[in-house]
Amino acid sequence: MMTRSGSFRKKSYKAISSYVIITIIIIAIIAIAAALFLYKLPISNHPKVIAISTTTTTTVASSEPVIVFVAGAYKAIFDYLASQFQNQTGIPVDVVPGGSFGLAAQIAKGQPVSVFVPVAYIQAVELEGNRNPGWAIAFISDQMAIIYSNYTTKSPYWNELYSNYTMAMKTNETKYWYNFFYLLVTKFSLGIANPNSDPEGLYAYLILEMAGNLYAGGNTSYFINLAHNVKSAPTTADYVPSLKTGVLDFAFSYVSYAVSQGLEYLKLPPWLSFGYYPNETKWYSQFYYVITVNGQNVTIHGNPVYLYITIPINATNEQAAIEFVEFIISHVQELSRFGVTPISHPILFYQNKSDVPPQILNLLNNGVLTYGGNFSQI
Repeated sequence: MMTRSGSFRKKSYKAISSYVIITIIIIAIIAIAAALFLYKLPISNHPKVIAISTTTTTTVASSEPVIVFVAGAYKAIFDYLASQFQNQTGIPVDVVPGGSFGLAAQIAKGQPVSVFVPVAYIQAVELEGNRNPGWAIAFISDQMAIIYSNYTTKSPYWNELYSNYTMAMKTNETKYWYNFFYLLVTKFSLGIANPNSDPEGLYAYLILEMAGNLYAGGNTSYFINLAHNVKSAPTTADYVPSLKTGVLDFAFSYVSYAVSQGLEYLKLPPWLSFGYYPNETKWYSQFYYVITVNGQNVTIHGNPVYLYITIPINATNEQAAIEFVEFIISHVQELSRFGVTPISHPILFYQNKSDVPPQILNLLNNGVLTYGGNFSQI
């Protein structure tokens, strides 16, 4: 038989147990609520949480932009790449277009820049003076074309020009090529960029030299001397409004630029286009043009259209610049949409191996890049 004191103790135990259970439930509810609150916080607001990157390169977001000096014809490509890079890393990119030689001259004078992307000629890298890093990577190839708009087709000489062009491309007979180039330089207005600032202008004059050699009895100056309606500008980009409004008939530029600007173009055969055709490289090199940059004369021989990328000495935001170059190399195959030909294993040129940043050498050692020799071999 249970005593009164025993009954009292039993009731007390039950009461205490109830309080303990209630307390545990309250603590559990608070813990769950706290966990849910933390879960909803952005990762950066979590206390003592460290984000771990799975990539090999540590990206540090910076408010200082990567300043990219790029050949003007490739601005559309680099606007696209800049946007992708900023979305991935948070690092802003300023794309500054211009003629490759003109941009090199600005760099030599100390203009702030992170990355330099010149077209075609390694001399553009060498013209950086004491800011020449001694290395560059060729990552896409392109070719020259003669670009125009629908307004050009309304010219009274269009049908005659186009008829000779189609027959020349079909038969490769000298008479058709001669007629085509003769009509082009005498009956139409031409946009040829200043060769001292933009390689597109340099290529244009080399093409006219080659045409004279092949189709005008070996006279390399023949078609150049006949071209009296040439409009000059610092870069080919300056001609786009005139082409699109019919003020200008034709301009010499790259296939990719015609594609990016929605313009028509006349494709040139391999021996006139400066595309990457190994059998034509020796032929291209037989022709040359003398340009003047920063008061110095530079003789430049023809070679295929490559787009190079490098990081000048004393570059701004150098670490981010290296990341940007790595990003470009890893996304090069995407660029075919712009009418260029990506180089599957971009080609690294350097004078001295010690000049190349370790991160770039790692790409070479891992087979991402191939070695192309020193600049004299270009």
